[in-house]
Amino acid sequence: MTDLDCFFNNFTLKFSNKVPIDTKIYMYADYVELMALFNNRNIITKSEVLDRLKDEGIFEQEYQQGFQAEKNDKNEAFVGHIFLLLNQRSLSFNNDYPFIYNHEKLVLNEQLLIKQKLYLQLLLSSNLYLFPKSFESFLTSEFEIISEKALKKYLPPFAIIKSFGQNTEFKGYTKDKIKQLANLMCIDSQDSFLETIANKGTKDLGLDIVGWLPFEDEIGNQLAIFVQCACGKDWNKKLSETKRYNRLLKSYLADFQHSIFLPYSLINYNNSTFYEHHEFGEPILLFERKRILSLLEECSFYNQLESKNLVEKCIAYEEDIV
Repeated sequence: MTDLDCFFNNFTLKFSNKVPIDTKIYMYADYVELMALFNNRNIITKSEVLDRLKDEGIFEQEYQQGFQAEKNDKNEAFVGHIFLLLNQRSLSFNNDYPFIYNHEKLVLNEQLLIKQKLYLQLLLSSNLYLFPKSFESFLTSEFEIISEKALKKYLPPFAIIKSFGQNTEFKGYTKDKIKQLANLMCIDSQDSFLETIANKGTKDLGLDIVGWLPFEDEIGNQLAIFVQCACGKDWNKKLSETKRYNRLLKSYLADFQHSIFLPYSLINYNNSTFYEHHEFGEPILLFERKRILSLLEECSFYNQLESKNLVEKCIAYEEDIV
């Protein structure tokens, strides 16, 4: 808790990671939500967002040419699109949304339900750049816990789900853990590929969670989902990481399914797709913020998360307005 207190003594919200406004509007919507979170229930308006993005130089890098009036129109139109997306989120997340959207204004809800606080945890996990590395570690670790809970709700009750990342129960070096997993799944490991892994390697090789639907006959012909959990803004680089296991393990007459869990809110409500779906070059099952929260009906586990303290500090914090 002392580290949290020290951090907020010097905290300033800043959208330091410059990202294109034409493809990553969902990140700018997150930024406005962060403004509302860190302003202790003060109302955030379009004009405040416009001024803040101007002050941070966001628009200068986008519109370097043209008349000033034309630039101003583009700036105002972009902020209008952000607030349209925020309105769509408020309607989609409904009671799970921790903010109140009303007449193009956004404010943090006065009384927050546990699921709304879980939304804030996912919002913070989508913006790791705000925090020191010591905070990142428990945010990413606990995002795996949240993802595992959501996967359990998505799959039928008889599914077997195991953590293979930071919270794993498997013991030993990487090779040992992969062989243990293969044994549980009633399939074989591919030793010629395992031999290329360092004998004392400890990395999970991109696999955070695995779930499968076993049959009573214990034959390894089954539906299996290999999951990567990614919080960083370079999540697109992690889309293929679990596919290593297509070589490390022998699927028996059924291909493995691959999935990625992201804390980002990626639904593009205008055309029922995901933002940046061009990044998903190969088939993959995506779980993003809306899908994750919609699966988590019972959220009492949130009270045991270390990141709960960070969320509470963010709720109580009020940013200095200069």
